[in-house]
Amino acid sequence: MRIAISSLLLAVVAQSATATECYPDWSDAAPIVHREKLATVEALSAGAAAHMPGDIVRTTLCVENGIFVYRLLVREAGGRLVNHTVDARQPFAR
Repeated sequence: MRIAISSLLLAVVAQSATATECYPDWSDAAPIVHREKLATVEALSAGAAAHMPGDIVRTTLCVENGIFVYRLLVREAGGRLVNHTVDARQPFAR
């Protein structure tokens, strides 16, 4: 029994270390963007146009390991869909 509890605890700790929480609904995400002073979707779109080929199809705000990121689904010129993840504070900083 002691081994089973230790294994369960280890699994919970490992899961929380790589925990990701996403906000697919922008009515939930928008207040977070404002409160945390993250890049707006408008700024993200403008930056994406200058730094990556294609058009953003979907933008999702997520927290990965305590850091806000945007997960982008981008349609490239040939129609191929590609996933990108960028920092939500400075999406295209070099």
